[in-house]
Amino acid sequence: MPNRMDPLIIRGTAAMTPIEAKLDGLKGVFRTLAQQHADICTLLHRVRSHMAMRRELWPQVRIELLAHERAEMREVYPVLRQRNATRAFADHHDDEAKELESLIGQLDAIDVDTDAWGVLFAQLADLVVAHAKDEERTIFPAAQQALGDALADELKPRFLAARQQIADAV
Repeated sequence: MPNRMDPLIIRGTAAMTPIEAKLDGLKGVFRTLAQQHADICTLLHRVRSHMAMRRELWPQVRIELLAHERAEMREVYPVLRQRNATRAFADHHDDEAKELESLIGQLDAIDVDTDAWGVLFAQLADLVVAHAKDEERTIFPAAQQALGDALADELKPRFLAARQQIADAV
C-alpha cells in the first residue's frame, strides 16, 4: 500500500534542488533535469532503506528512470551533440544510458525479494547518483553556457512532452 507521505517527501526533498540550480545558474531544461534527479534519488533511497517496499516502488522507479533518460536522449543530448563544446558529453551520456538500461533489464529479470536483486539495485542506485552528480556539476553548467538561456528554456517543454509520452508507453 502506498505511503501517503511519499509525494510529500519527494516534493520536500526536490524543493531544495531549484535553489541549488539557481545558484549554479541552471535554467530551463537543465533546472528541470536537476529537479527530476532529486525526485528519483529520493525514490532510490526509499527502496534501499525499506526492503519491504521494493515490489511496490520498483515499477515507479523504473518508469521514472526510463522516461527521464530516454527523453534526455531524444530531446537534450542531440542538441548537445551538435556543438563542439558539448559533443563529448553526449557521447559519455550515451554510454551511461546503455549501462542504465542494461541494469534495469537485469533487475526486471530477477525476483525483487532476492538478495541478488538488492545487490543489483544498489549498483543501479550508485550509477544513477553518480550520473546525476556528474550532470549537475559538469555537464549542465557547460551545456547551459554553450546553449544559452533561451535554448535551455525552449528545450524544457520539448523534454517534458517527450518524457510524458515515454512514461505513458513504458
